[in-house]
Amino acid sequence: MLPDTRRTVPPPALPNGANGDVVSIAACAQLLDRLAASDQAPFIAGWIESVLSGRNRTDPTLAVRLLRCYRETGRIDRARELAASLPSAPASWTPLDAARLAIERANLATIDGRADHAEAELRVAARALGAAPKGAGLREQLDMHVTQAQLEIKLDRLPGAAHALRLAEHVAERLDDLAWRAPVAMTLGHLSMRLSDPRAAAKHYAAALSRTQARAAASMTAHGNLAIALGSIGRFEEGRHHSTQAISIAHELAAGWRHADAHDVLAIVEIAADRPIAALQAIDEALVVLGDIDHGMLRYQLAVHRTWALSMLGRSQSAKQWLARAEKLRGDLTVVDAIDEQDLVSTRARAFEASGQLREAIDESLTHAQELPEAFVTGSLNLVVGRCALALGDEPLARLAVERAALSGDRHGWVFPDREVSLPLWQLALKSGDSRVVRYAERTLALVNAMSAETLPAPPPSRVSGARLSSPSTADLDGMNEPTEGETLIYVTTPERVTRVPLADMAKATAGATLVVDTLAHALRVDDREVSLERRRALEPLVVQLLRRAREGLSADEILRAAGGPGPESADAEHRVRVLISRVRDLLGDPAAIERVRDAGEHGRTRYRLAANVRFALVEPLFSSSSGPS
Repeated sequence: MLPDTRRTVPPPALPNGANGDVVSIAACAQLLDRLAASDQAPFIAGWIESVLSGRNRTDPTLAVRLLRCYRETGRIDRARELAASLPSAPASWTPLDAARLAIERANLATIDGRADHAEAELRVAARALGAAPKGAGLREQLDMHVTQAQLEIKLDRLPGAAHALRLAEHVAERLDDLAWRAPVAMTLGHLSMRLSDPRAAAKHYAAALSRTQARAAASMTAHGNLAIALGSIGRFEEGRHHSTQAISIAHELAAGWRHADAHDVLAIVEIAADRPIAALQAIDEALVVLGDIDHGMLRYQLAVHRTWALSMLGRSQSAKQWLARAEKLRGDLTVVDAIDEQDLVSTRARAFEASGQLREAIDESLTHAQELPEAFVTGSLNLVVGRCALALGDEPLARLAVERAALSGDRHGWVFPDREVSLPLWQLALKSGDSRVVRYAERTLALVNAMSAETLPAPPPSRVSGARLSSPSTADLDGMNEPTEGETLIYVTTPERVTRVPLADMAKATAGATLVVDTLAHALRVDDREVSLERRRALEPLVVQLLRRAREGLSADEILRAAGGPGPESADAEHRVRVLISRVRDLLGDPAAIERVRDAGEHGRTRYRLAANVRFALVEPLFSSSSGPS
């Protein structure tokens, strides 16, 4: 039985059978919540509808659960009708039921693109939960934070989304009801992937997998999602293993589109592993399994992935035919996620590149290359731009494109496909003035060398088993980059280049520099004056960014993001930029050390950069916090 705080007042009862026995709403709610944790939303919706059909009054406890089931099963129109029929300000409801209603209305408003309404409903939910007994409503708190994160993502307010996700993770750790742990972990994994954090997503998906039955539908879904997350960070062997497990379970339990989708997951992993032939085999199998089933989104995704694989193989004519099919399927879909839209743009550019239409590929890409900058597909899009630009002799554009891809890859752990054909780009990236770009390029080149040295087994048969295949992982590559025993390596960035040197040679590598920023000791030296950066933690990352971007400088938005705290959307953003730059100038002891310049064009942005006459050296560890050994 649930505590009284979870009941309406007075607790009604439902008839149970012909003998006239009754079951309390609280007991029904507890059972329904456990069924919801087991992915039984269709059954719950049907049962509640049958119960409410003979009642004059809709009970709030059942109504909010029916509303959620409608949304989870895709019956959005029914969910809207039910939400509209319920009281706008249900004062007589319990705080938890009122919070659930507000959260569901916020979800519907987010789906409909009504951000203001969603935010207002989330404020209502927060007030309702504030009135609930202490310690109650953990599930409602979790749902509120998840809904907040989804809304922030839709509004492209990623710092807010990341904060909401952290709150959701904190609440999830306190859940006592183990039945919820698997679906909650899956949800947190989805949000982590949307926030371009594949490592965290893999951990959540692995947690979900560990809490599901070995050959159940839920484990099939967990295997598939875990495979995609692992494949995106270069752990191809493990990703292939989990995707084949998903296929095996789907073959037993979910014949139809879910079985076909599991094959598509394998194709995604094989594309990331630079095995386009194996990817095509998986897609062929998916199309056979799908047959005549009407599933527009899956057919669209299969067409996109087949186009990419054909482009990787240089089969340009077939790639264009499948691209046309993908575009037609896209036109038949009413709503497509922004990531899927970007995926189509990237695939179209890749098909143009494969057919030698390099200028068309660049023109198609440039308008989208700065959208969703942290996403995996955008990294691949920038590499298309870089390869085409390099082939056309436009080295500055190629350098810009590969640096964008490398920075995203280093920050999030992405491992992008098409590594062999991108070798000239990664060689160019080694000449970057940003140690993060150099670090990522070195890791990518190490992966290419390792994969070339490996003799991989033949692609798996169409009806694959769960046997693991052999390929190097990112953890192996980190080991390749380790220094020899007894030697510690560091990166030293100067105006000329980024070099990797032994720590013992740091003084030699920084000789002649009038400005030295040592991130190992958190110290800054200007001539003979040394300043500790321990108490200037907001300025240290800003100074580091100014040295990394000494050629281009930083825009106002980039300055605020580097320093942390309120971002560009804050009311005093311009004032904070001026204050931060003033403090950096004071730190360097020379106002002329930081120049204020303006980009070309009528709408050019103001940038701040280190003066060209400043001889600097930036000392950094070999591994960053985001790319170190895992």
